[in-house]
Amino acid sequence: MLGGIPGGQAAFLRILFADVGPIKIESGLIESGLEDEQVVFLSDIFPTGYMALENCQMEKGDTDTVAVCGFGTVAQFAIKSTWMRGAGRVIAIDCVAERVSMAATNGPAYPIHFEKEQVYERLMKMTSGRGPDRCIDAVGCEAHASSSLTAIMDMAKEQVSLQGDRTYVLGEAIKSCRKDGTI
Repeated sequence: MLGGIPGGQAAFLRILFADVGPIKIESGLIESGLEDEQVVFLSDIFPTGYMALENCQMEKGDTDTVAVCGFGTVAQFAIKSTWMRGAGRVIAIDCVAERVSMAATNGPAYPIHFEKEQVYERLMKMTSGRGPDRCIDAVGCEAHASSSLTAIMDMAKEQVSLQGDRTYVLGEAIKSCRKDGTI
């Protein structure tokens, strides 16, 4: 999916049709005390998280259970977007202890630490065996299981420059999402 190219953020980028898409931040916003660093999220990371929810086709007022794999910046904005749409419950899946603890307070989202518990079993228990209605993969390039056979195969492929796509999270989402759910 990513062509073996590492990295999710870039210091420099090429913008096609840059004279058409970008918008100027009105002086009123800047005069009200907002800094460039605060409004830059409106043009990059927040729309990415919001688009993930759009791709899940969640309509305003749906009280769905949404599982978000990852709890980085994009995932946090995806979670905020689910609350804007009226989600019934949001589950954040990650392995970084700080992010897992932050998930419970920032959103809030029910956290699952995937190195300490089985995600599929926990999701089934939380949804009475049904699975989440929507699943969002917001992990990025590092989507892999560090202690699985898949991870070992990935490391072997890297050694001979045959790195394939890491689709571990996508596979888990397909397995976990309820029938007729959206990924």
